[in-house]
Amino acid sequence: MVPRSLFAIIPLFLLSVSRPSPIWGVQAADPAKPLTLQQVWSLDSTYTDRQNGVSFRYPSIWKPETQFGYVPPGLIVYLEPSGDERLQRVKGFAYEEGGFPRDRIIGPYSATNLEGFGFVYSVLPAASPADCEKKASSAADNPIVKNSGHRSVRIAARSYSVYTTAGEAMNQTYDGQLYGTYAGNACYLFETGVATALPGILDNIQALTPAQFHSIDVHLWQMMETVRISRQR
Repeated sequence: MVPRSLFAIIPLFLLSVSRPSPIWGVQAADPAKPLTLQQVWSLDSTYTDRQNGVSFRYPSIWKPETQFGYVPPGLIVYLEPSGDERLQRVKGFAYEEGGFPRDRIIGPYSATNLEGFGFVYSVLPAASPADCEKKASSAADNPIVKNSGHRSVRIAARSYSVYTTAGEAMNQTYDGQLYGTYAGNACYLFETGVATALPGILDNIQALTPAQFHSIDVHLWQMMETVRISRQR
């Protein structure tokens, strides 16, 4: 298992957003007032990475973060062992409900075993679409995150290979979707994921219901649908 402390060295990045904000929404401004489901999922801000030609919509109350649970996203696990500058290209946003036991109600999932969910991405050099496919497959298949096959989807007339990722460590789990596409001699890898604690090990905490999981997956997919890549194929 990869200790959580190893990921503490991952730098936070200054991200370009459509409108600057000195605080992160109601959670920072009024900690006594829980966030609503609408606030958690409202795609009311735009992130732009001009260097790599990437943009997408995201909820303004999410924080710049690349890990939102004990078990990290597959993309983080894939890049961390390399020890090179590629790791510095991992960027993302995340929503977190906090640790256990809960010290206060943060938002609509505080009564559940949710740790958090998020959206991360990286852009790596790639010699060809096949090389990019290999990188995406490797990111979804490693000692912590297990690959369970892939399919294809189209977003804004661009084809993505989609891999399902999952991991478990120290009674905590991670479930995600990793999307890979090739453009302009680069491999664009995006990952959405949900981190939880195993149900039954926490007092007064209920497991996310199948309906809640489905709703989270739908919202994360809607976020992925806003991704635009300006590089030529």
